[in-house]
Amino acid sequence: MALAGKYDGEPAKGHTLAFANIIKSFPFCTSVENNIVEEWKLAGGADADLTVLDNAADATIAIQNKDIIFNKKPEVFLEFQFDAKINDQIAQEAKGKGIFMIAIDVPVGDFPFMGVNNYGTAVLTGDWAIDQIEKNGGIDKVDLVLYMTNPTVGETVFQRIKGSVDEFVKKYGDALNPDKAGGKGVWAVVDSSSTEKAKTDFGNVLAKYPNAKNIVIFALNDQSASGFQAAADIAGRWDADNMLVCSQGLDELGMQLIRDGIVDGDSTYFPEKYGEYLIPGSLAYMYGGAGAVPKQMFVDNVIITKANIDQYYPAK
Repeated sequence: MALAGKYDGEPAKGHTLAFANIIKSFPFCTSVENNIVEEWKLAGGADADLTVLDNAADATIAIQNKDIIFNKKPEVFLEFQFDAKINDQIAQEAKGKGIFMIAIDVPVGDFPFMGVNNYGTAVLTGDWAIDQIEKNGGIDKVDLVLYMTNPTVGETVFQRIKGSVDEFVKKYGDALNPDKAGGKGVWAVVDSSSTEKAKTDFGNVLAKYPNAKNIVIFALNDQSASGFQAAADIAGRWDADNMLVCSQGLDELGMQLIRDGIVDGDSTYFPEKYGEYLIPGSLAYMYGGAGAVPKQMFVDNVIITKANIDQYYPAK
């Protein structure tokens, strides 16, 4: 019914739902929120029965929002929150209170997960990057490969980069393994919660490799990719011809980065369609209980480039 854009019989009417967004100011997250609200109304849900809050990429705020939502006792709580450890705590409390949750992109205990097959999108991105490298003279032309990581987001989101690491090691050997010192592949520990924080961290990373000119970067999201470009620009090292920037998520910022020639390939998660998974998943619980909800609901992924972006997202 979600795919058809028409729900028969207003199945959400009279039911209650809550959603806490990871950080509404991100274009990606705005798209997710808008689609959840749109699908809820399309299914007959009332505004008064939908609670929407902003976690603002702040664990303390997320805990406060959790308290607000738990006091309302919705039938389903959709949680989009970056700190995996806090999510585990929230999951335990939810079970004690009998509140069903669906996690978005970052796991919440063992509740159902909706979002990206993180390892799968990383493999897709890594293979795409290998194709670009081979078309441009091979790995010998590359000075440095930065595999971005952010420990705060947990093991599941870490897989968003790990799959690319595995593909590069499979193709090029241990010189591209960031767990082995002295090679071209290195971990870049970078805060992915904002462009400004990513810019600062990437600035510190680039300073460690002053002679690296031809760089491949695997970023966790578009804000991080933008931060990398800003850091390289400040250091006087930005050159689109010598950088291969691979990103994840593709929000409005990412679309602009592609059109500006900053991001080369972006694995899109189609955030504007998240509600098409989350509302049916919520309704499945409301009518059939926990057993009716798939444990994993994965979105499709496509590598978006300057050559195909208008096919998926026509310029306005």
